[in-house]
Amino acid sequence: MMEWLLIIDGGATKTACALVHAKSGEIKYTKSTSGSNYQAIGATSATEILQALLANVQAFLQQQDDSNIAVATFAMAGIDSPKDHEAVSAIIHNAVSAIQLKIETLIIENDAQATLLGVTAGQAGALLIAGTGAIAYAFDGTQIVRSGGWGHRAGDEGSGYWLGQEVIRAIFRMEDGRGESTILKKAVYDYLQIQDVTELATWLFRPSYTNAQLAKMGAFLAEAVTKKDACAIQISMRAAHELVSLACAVLKKIDYQGEAFNLYCNGGAIKHNPLIFKTFSQEMQSRYPQIEVSLCQHQPIHYLMERTKKAYDSL
Repeated sequence: MMEWLLIIDGGATKTACALVHAKSGEIKYTKSTSGSNYQAIGATSATEILQALLANVQAFLQQQDDSNIAVATFAMAGIDSPKDHEAVSAIIHNAVSAIQLKIETLIIENDAQATLLGVTAGQAGALLIAGTGAIAYAFDGTQIVRSGGWGHRAGDEGSGYWLGQEVIRAIFRMEDGRGESTILKKAVYDYLQIQDVTELATWLFRPSYTNAQLAKMGAFLAEAVTKKDACAIQISMRAAHELVSLACAVLKKIDYQGEAFNLYCNGGAIKHNPLIFKTFSQEMQSRYPQIEVSLCQHQPIHYLMERTKKAYDSL
């Protein structure tokens, strides 16, 4: 009998899934769609997104000899409290029930926490994620602690959203005559196919606006940095310092004493901007010489797959 593992990585920007042969570990099906963080888009939209994704999974399984899902892991953004876990669990159960997908063991957990335990293989370590939002987790072998991840209204400094916001602010300041000139203006205007600052304001306040769309504006920083744009360099450096503050905060919570320790970094804001990662790494290692800072080499779903496989093996 063929058994399957289902892994869902539900982030703020993207929701990815993979179907894996439970015995061989071979990935047989992958699919991705838009973000499913219910805090950002609401429970109804999150349910619809997951339901559509699971319908595709069901269609694939119906073509196989056996459609039994032994273990399904849903690693979801937006699970920040027991109340959030209850809300997300209801969303997932509603989506699964609507498709009538058969799952023997269902695991629902915070996406960042799950990735931390996956990337460290259950050993002590820390994970900083600077994607649409920014959050840090640390594991000392016994307890898991967290700093950041409180959302764009209260924080998320150094995140993709924060970078995008800083890019847009720099353009408005430039157009007003309050700030320095920056090539970020042309990059953003060309991308949005707009001509002036009033159109930028219209884009920013349109009904279909999402945080993930604003976060995309931060992607223009890396190229502007290579062209020595002072504004882009300044924003990137500030982001790195904010992320250092976040990482240091979570290390203090596990009472880190300077021993050898791995700090992994993930998320587009830090992976796709070399200046941010370089500055962050240098400052962290100047403060904590025994810390090894590295970028995650795989997508989060890879680490979630490893955790799901362990859960299956333990059954």
